[in-house]
Amino acid sequence: MELQHLQQQLINQLEKDNQETVIHTDIWCIPMYTYEVAYQPVRKKTMDILMKILLFSCQKASFENAEQLSEILLVEPLFIEDLLRKMQKNGLLERQDNVYRLTKKGKRQYGRGIFEETLEPAVIELLYSPVHHQILQGDIDEVLDFDDFPDQLYRYTKEEEVKLINEDFVMKEIQALKRDELEETRQEIKSILSMENTQINDVPCIEFIVKNAENKELFPRVWNTLFNNWDSCLEKEIMEKEKMEWTAKFQSEIK
Repeated sequence: MELQHLQQQLINQLEKDNQETVIHTDIWCIPMYTYEVAYQPVRKKTMDILMKILLFSCQKASFENAEQLSEILLVEPLFIEDLLRKMQKNGLLERQDNVYRLTKKGKRQYGRGIFEETLEPAVIELLYSPVHHQILQGDIDEVLDFDDFPDQLYRYTKEEEVKLINEDFVMKEIQALKRDELEETRQEIKSILSMENTQINDVPCIEFIVKNAENKELFPRVWNTLFNNWDSCLEKEIMEKEKMEWTAKFQSEIK
C-alpha cells in the first residue's frame, strides 16, 4: 500500500459529513529502535514442608550427603538428593567443608517461607521510540511494506534521547507488557541479562491540521503506521508547540 493512498483515505475519513476540514497535511518518519532483551524469570511459591525440614536440618547440623538426611527423615534418598540438588541450583544451599550449609539467600527464603525457583532465561523483542520515550506495540514488518517512505524526519526528533533506555526502565516495561502472563504463572522478572539494539527502522506518520467546522478551531491529527491508528502523544506535542503559529500561518483558512 502507498502512503499517498492512505493519506487520501484518512482525509476522506476526517472530512466525512463536513464536520471537519483538512487544511494542511504532511508525511514524515519517526525512528524506531528494536531491542532484543534476555531476562531472568523466577517463580515464587510457598515452601513445602519437606524443603523447610531440609533447610532447618542443614542449619542445625552437619550433613554430608542425602543418605544421612534420608535415615533421619525416613524419606527415599533419591528424593532427598533431587531436592538438595534443586536447592543448590537455586542458591539456597552450598557445600562448605564437604557439608551442606544455608546461603544468605537460603536463610532469607527459609525465614519468609517462600521458595524462588530460577527458571530458564527468556527473550523478548521490544520496540522503543525515543520520540515517545516508550516501548511501543506494533508490527514493524508491516510498516516496512510501504513502498514510498518519506525522507523527512519528525521535526522534534532527538536521537540522544535513546540514552534514556536502561535496564530498570526495560524491566518495568516487560513486567507491564506481560503482567497477566506473569500473574497467571506466579512469575517475576528477577533481572535483565542482556540488551542489544538489533536494528533501527523509520516509521511513517501522516500529519493533518484540521479545522472544526462549528467553532473553526484548529487541531492536529497524526496517523501512526506502526499502531495503524491515531497517535495522541504526537498530536499533543504538536498542539503544545505549534498552536500559536497556526493563527498566522493558516489565517485565511480559519475564516
